[in-house]
Amino acid sequence: MPIVEYTSERFPDLREMVAKVPGVVNLAHQPFVDYYYGTREFSKLFLYYSEDGKIIGTLGRELVRFESASQQCVLRIASNWYSLRRGVGGELYEHSARSCPEGTGLMFSGSQDTLAILHHRNWIFMPGVRGYFLNHPRPAYVGESWWKGAAKSALRHVEQKRIGSYAARIPRHISAAIAVREETFYAADLLPNSNPFAFRLASSIEYLSWRYSLSLSFIRYRLFRILAHEITVGYVILSDSSEKIIVAQCDGEDSAALACGILLSILEVGREDAEARPVFLTTSHPQMQQIFEDFGFHKASGEDLPFAFRTCPSHVDVTSGTANWLVNFDWGDNGMRAPFHPSPR
Repeated sequence: MPIVEYTSERFPDLREMVAKVPGVVNLAHQPFVDYYYGTREFSKLFLYYSEDGKIIGTLGRELVRFESASQQCVLRIASNWYSLRRGVGGELYEHSARSCPEGTGLMFSGSQDTLAILHHRNWIFMPGVRGYFLNHPRPAYVGESWWKGAAKSALRHVEQKRIGSYAARIPRHISAAIAVREETFYAADLLPNSNPFAFRLASSIEYLSWRYSLSLSFIRYRLFRILAHEITVGYVILSDSSEKIIVAQCDGEDSAALACGILLSILEVGREDAEARPVFLTTSHPQMQQIFEDFGFHKASGEDLPFAFRTCPSHVDVTSGTANWLVNFDWGDNGMRAPFHPSPR
């Protein structure tokens, strides 16, 4: 039973399988599949074919560089793990692991079935990564049961407001020192010269330009430079659609300045909104959490967001927790979800 890599010629076979998977599946959208799994060697979709030539399982794998203790390591981020026959998922799992033996696996979020498998295989779950919502009356991430419950319980009694109405919650001394400027391309000087985080995505400009491209047909990313007294200290990437805003990826030289830059970027994107629009972000950093809560974000009640390693990554101290980590939601394909369309605004 061969396992092969996805190419665009195989999309009709993939579409036939996806039609049998319940719920909204981003693999049904060919522009996403072709781009995310077909344009870089480090991001692949493995397809499991049955004896009769039908796809009965899929597993995506992106190799991503992270930094911990000033050392870099490669992690395999899994995505779109589906199986129509018992045992197929396990074979895809082993095949993906063999494709990058020097790096361990990372799973951030995932269905209840996926999480059950990870617990059974003794993955290392890291506590403390939380989701935060602003103006969120319904799930922004389709198909995740834990997300649905968290969104409803977190915002059951929360008043919704236009994003622009939150501007007064930025202290004057912050707005006088920190500013953001929207950029049209990824310049080399956007990357922070130093950072205060014990674990973070070690992104290159080339990687950011690919993963969070500002010219995709199926999702709109917007890039903001963070300036402290007119000096660049980081960046923020937002996913902007009429349904929601997601803090996709960010990095900076100071955690407080980064959190304030995130808020200013959100205000800039939502400044002209006529109605309340949902905003979502993730963080495990207590100082940043407090800044977001003071602004008006509400923590999802219940359990932490699922964040797990297959084995302990090199140079990563899993015993000290995630309080000094920089965890952004849109890793892997987390933010690339239906409905796929650019913002009409």
